[in-house]
Amino acid sequence: MYEFRGTTLQDAVHQALRHPALSTKKLAKVAAKFDFTARMRMGSVLFVGEGNLSFSLTMSRKPHVPTSSILATVYEAEEDLTDTAYDNARKLLKLGCSVKAGVDATQLYDTIGKRQFRTIIFQFPNVASRDPRYGQNPNHVLVTRFLKYARNHLKPGGLVVISTVDSPFYEGAFKMDEAALKAGFTAPAVYTFDPKNYLGYTHQNTANEESAADGHTAFATFVFS
Repeated sequence: MYEFRGTTLQDAVHQALRHPALSTKKLAKVAAKFDFTARMRMGSVLFVGEGNLSFSLTMSRKPHVPTSSILATVYEAEEDLTDTAYDNARKLLKLGCSVKAGVDATQLYDTIGKRQFRTIIFQFPNVASRDPRYGQNPNHVLVTRFLKYARNHLKPGGLVVISTVDSPFYEGAFKMDEAALKAGFTAPAVYTFDPKNYLGYTHQNTANEESAADGHTAFATFVFS
């Protein structure tokens, strides 16, 4: 059993000059990309909600990444994994990574105990429902609960990294600043994210081969500390 927007910086500056209300956070997001590789080279990385395990596999193949300190996890039970996920799990294990199935990102202690990491990464969290929970979008509830649990599994100076679609709808659904406040984090730094920069990465929703990223061209990475 496995343990298992094309906007240039110049364009952004011109937009900010024409529209003074444009936030500095938005400008920063257009201007910079989060360096996943550099962060992973620091060691001790937990991936959650990995679906088909393609992002953790892509990042684990980067030069000078200490694969023995990587734990890649999926929400699905082992018997529910897709063929792609099984294949990627075997590749991760061959690289020296650990892989674990049946891990709920909102209840990490139940499956990984007291382990702590420098970086915890959740790519494109998504609840396949729009029915409100506690008067909130379920995706906001998911991220808030995840952040609360993730805090207990961070080493000093640790970061939580979440990537999502960059659109007004998704901003309203996740409300990242509010989730950060509820979970005891500072407001997240925001970066651009382009899946095309990660050869071999294909996002998959939980329990199926579809992707929340389908039909979108703009994405963002939120970094919580």
